[in-house]
Amino acid sequence: MQHIRDSLFFVTTTVLALVVRTLASVGQPVARFPDSVGYETLRLWGTVDRFWPVPLMYSILQSDVSRVVGHIVIGVAAWTWLAYATSRLSQWSKSSFAAIMLLGLTPQVIRYDIALLSESFGISFTVAAIAATMQVLISRTRVSLFVWAGAVVVAAMVRPTHLIILVIAICVVAVSAIRTRQKDATIVAVVLTASVFFGLVQLRGHGPTSLLNFYTVLAERVMPNDDRYEWFVARGMPDIEATRTATGYDYDYELPVDVADIVALPVGQQPPTLMRVGGVDLARWADDDGWRHYVTYVVTHPGDTASRVIDLFDSTIGARSSKFLPLDNGPMIPWFLFQWWQFWIVLLGLGLIGHYFFSPTRRMGHIIMVMTALTAVIYSATVLTSGIEHPRHAVTMSVVLRVIAIVSIATVSIRPQASQKTT
Repeated sequence: MQHIRDSLFFVTTTVLALVVRTLASVGQPVARFPDSVGYETLRLWGTVDRFWPVPLMYSILQSDVSRVVGHIVIGVAAWTWLAYATSRLSQWSKSSFAAIMLLGLTPQVIRYDIALLSESFGISFTVAAIAATMQVLISRTRVSLFVWAGAVVVAAMVRPTHLIILVIAICVVAVSAIRTRQKDATIVAVVLTASVFFGLVQLRGHGPTSLLNFYTVLAERVMPNDDRYEWFVARGMPDIEATRTATGYDYDYELPVDVADIVALPVGQQPPTLMRVGGVDLARWADDDGWRHYVTYVVTHPGDTASRVIDLFDSTIGARSSKFLPLDNGPMIPWFLFQWWQFWIVLLGLGLIGHYFFSPTRRMGHIIMVMTALTAVIYSATVLTSGIEHPRHAVTMSVVLRVIAIVSIATVSIRPQASQKTT
């Protein structure tokens, strides 16, 4: 009888989540942006506007309405999977299930269902990867291990900065393969390694979009600041005074042909004014050495880098405003439930303390710690390599922080049978 009541609770909660998310998105105007065009063309080789997972989904779901429905169905499925897997590890199964499902219905998550961008699928794929990790902890079988590898590969390919996930996953699986000498772990390590090389191929083909993004970083972060500007000029960036006040965007037909030949604008994108003002000299430098010098600056100026990341916390991790991206959603639960990032970090910290001092095994604590560190690294890389719309670009890691916090608290009091499987 208890099992029946539990099943009824899980099914009812899932159906309710599907209804809430549907009411918020179906029938609302589908939002298209200049970025949307790049997600509608699937390319695996050559010039790649966007990494393959989202274009693949949009090529399968041909109409805008079907894409919105796809966002909803895959999103609910991913959050339900995570909620169920976490509830199986937790002594508080219903509470942890409900908490995760509620988080998956916050406006910061579901408002992207009506936008033809990468955020809705990106959040869902990453949540699915965390769910697959929980599933392996519950029962490490050949199927669960291969499903985990597939979920990790898809989540890692949504954005270039997410490729870091694959590197960490390879390290974890390689250590496991060496320790256990299991054939399955070795196969997964090989698959993940091959996926990294394919990711690098996509990254190389991503050059036009990457270069466009670099111009936005220059305009926002480098040009207005004397110290940074002089540092880059000393390393070969053309010293063109007019570039320091070149803000906004031009139309693509205003870009000189010789500059356009170098920057090769992605389809549907308009050039930052800095491209036209900087001319051929800046375009050549940016194409040849721009990102290399920028990464060098980020690494060699840790104080300035950390300050930049912290300054963006309120607008990204806090997600205090929806004005950065106008979307006309239907009724949603209150926006404020997602806010106050300080609360979520405290919650995560309490969970880690519980795992290291009160839990029967520290393995889950180690996993939560790795997830937290990985989230911090990807978040930092995302906001530092983005010159515009930071709240949108960082939303996946903002969601993941809250997911990890709930999972951390929920699994402090782990079920006895789960404890035996995770040791």
